[in-house]
Amino acid sequence: MEMTDEQRRTLRRKIREMMDRVPETRELTDPAERKAKMLELLTKYQLVVEEEDPNWPEDADDGNGFSLGQFFDKITIKAEKKNDDQDDDKGYQSEKEIVWEDDNYIKPIRDVKTADWDDTVFTDFGPLIVLVHNRYKRPQENEMARDQLVKAIEMFWEYNLPSPRCVAVDACAEPDLVEALNVSGFPEVLFTNAGKIIHRDKVVRSGEEWSRMMAFFYYKAVRPPCLSEADGQGQEKVPLMS
Repeated sequence: MEMTDEQRRTLRRKIREMMDRVPETRELTDPAERKAKMLELLTKYQLVVEEEDPNWPEDADDGNGFSLGQFFDKITIKAEKKNDDQDDDKGYQSEKEIVWEDDNYIKPIRDVKTADWDDTVFTDFGPLIVLVHNRYKRPQENEMARDQLVKAIEMFWEYNLPSPRCVAVDACAEPDLVEALNVSGFPEVLFTNAGKIIHRDKVVRSGEEWSRMMAFFYYKAVRPPCLSEADGQGQEKVPLMS
């Protein structure tokens, strides 16, 4: 179901409140460090691209050598119909309005690929939940697992609490990563901390049950009834990857 404007504003306000609790990053004051950082950014993100450059992107917009998709998740073109009194050319106007959609700039679950894995896991050693799904094996259960995980995370947001990060891995697109994680059944949810797996859940649960499991594993809450005494006691010896 789509959120109302009021619900969207409330959700964004709560997310910003959570982000404000995070301490600000250290400002680079050393001239050598600032210069090195500037050179690194210029290497990664060129400010000017020559038209004759063989690497000129084919979908570049406005002749600047940049694609708008680099900066926005969703970009749509809104074409307005002509009025009835404009009978010359029926159809749409040539003037098209670009619509910027940034509603999902913070997603409860982020899809990751193998190329993004190291940055996802090892730049932040905090709590991380990994949903491994397969569109061809038990598709309804896979879809239900994702929906319920979203509900579990949103429960934290409703109470102004920071939720664990949650990512999703497509088993069909990333078979090597799935094999490295020792996942054989789908869907499977991995509860990880400090780069190691602390619990595997192969049962599709409700959002409330998963939220209680998150609270138990990461925030020292009471053990939920769905977990046995042995669950989460020991970490797997094999790290997530390196």
